Amino acid sequence: MLKTIIAKEFLNNILNLRFTIGLVLCVIITVACIIILSHDYRQELADYSFRVNLQEQALSKYYCINLGVLNVKQKPPERFRPLIIGISGRQNAESFDNSPLPILFPPLDFLFIVTIIMSLLAILFSYDAISGERLSGTLRLVIANSVSRTKILLGKFIGGITSLLIPFILSLLVGALYISINPSIQWDGSAWLEFSLLTAASITFIMLFYLLGLMVSTFSRYSAISILNCLFLWVMLILVIPNICPYISAQFCRIPSIKEIERKELEVERYSIKVFVERNNETARKFKSQYGELWSEFEAMDFGGIGRFGRVKPEHVKAAQQRAADDPEFKAMMDVYVVEVEKARDEMGRIRNEGGKFREDLEKKAAFQTNLAKNLACISPLADFVYVARDLTGTGMRSMEYFKLTKNEYNGEFSPYVEKKFQDLQKKDPTATYYSFLDISDRPRFVFKEEPLKDKLGEVLPYWGILGLFNVVFFVAAFARFM
Repeated sequence: MLKTIIAKEFLNNILNLRFTIGLVLCVIITVACIIILSHDYRQELADYSFRVNLQEQALSKYYCINLGVLNVKQKPPERFRPLIIGISGRQNAESFDNSPLPILFPPLDFLFIVTIIMSLLAILFSYDAISGERLSGTLRLVIANSVSRTKILLGKFIGGITSLLIPFILSLLVGALYISINPSIQWDGSAWLEFSLLTAASITFIMLFYLLGLMVSTFSRYSAISILNCLFLWVMLILVIPNICPYISAQFCRIPSIKEIERKELEVERYSIKVFVERNNETARKFKSQYGELWSEFEAMDFGGIGRFGRVKPEHVKAAQQRAADDPEFKAMMDVYVVEVEKARDEMGRIRNEGGKFREDLEKKAAFQTNLAKNLACISPLADFVYVARDLTGTGMRSMEYFKLTKNEYNGEFSPYVEKKFQDLQKKDPTATYYSFLDISDRPRFVFKEEPLKDKLGEVLPYWGILGLFNVVFFVAAFARFM
């Protein structure tokens, strides 16, 4: 009898107009999104290659230690960019003044299809599963024929969710086929495995809203009341809770504004420079009275570039070094001056480190506020699914943090390399400064690699488990009410 109920529910949904509408919507929107986002991915990939080549040319011609900013670590576009618009994609979008359309009409992606379109379709498929048959009298006849309520509920769930998933799976298969034949999208085995897990998580989310509609249907006498209750719960779970949680978190944990922190940091920066200059001037007055003409001669050489801000003339550095080599007294004075300048520089660094605590405090409070908002939002299935989808595909905050980690690891390898190259250069040319060209053609290259899948799963499984818990709660509630 269970098979009969499943077949009946399945055929009723297949022959219903809402199935046709759902099929057309899923296939057209999903395929259109993948095609459009794949085009954007090709453009971002070309832009990434252009930036890497341009950076390579700049490093090969102009690199010096004081221009270390040239060695920017480039992050390639996310490989799931044809499906999901990542955080970096939103950050790189043009401003509202240049192009208001992306802000007025946000582009669709896989997350929008699952969380909005499929969740609404799930409710439309299930809101009258029980209340509709109760109203028409069919449910009483079925129960009168000694069919258990458990079989009725299971049959309606299995038949309904099967018919609902057909449009979704079909649209995903068409999208996967397009991705596999697109030459600009090169997915390896791990990417396809992540895609399979993403599909499984999406099915869990869709089942959740189907069970929500089924649960509400068991509590409602009329289908009209059932659909209104379902839409109210949908608005709360999808729109209200995820958007109100950051506000609640901000009220519990207030953080200073970025402008305020920048103002404090600027004040500390100015004060540190002032202290450095005052100590150098004090040293200069002391040395002038102590060394007399010898100091005046050293001053005319712009102190050999020692303790100077800005560009230093190589002839001054060379003249001071030559003078120190010829006159031991001059060298002794120069060595003592270097020690005094280093003391002033250390004091300046100490003051700046104290000022850096403002930024550290801001980052700690911002991290706490973000985690609090994230945990509060877990009571919304939307937030749980978004966490799973973004962390699993490398398009969320975790991917940005992992990128920072890989950059730090690379810097730990690159900095000793540059230091050794500069020391070798100074051995060949004693007049070399931080502005001298440095050949780093044999440097270690930065290559971004995706985070291992096992690490991603360790992060997403708790949120995926919450989605599963929602499914269990809604089914148990429907079962208890129907009994």
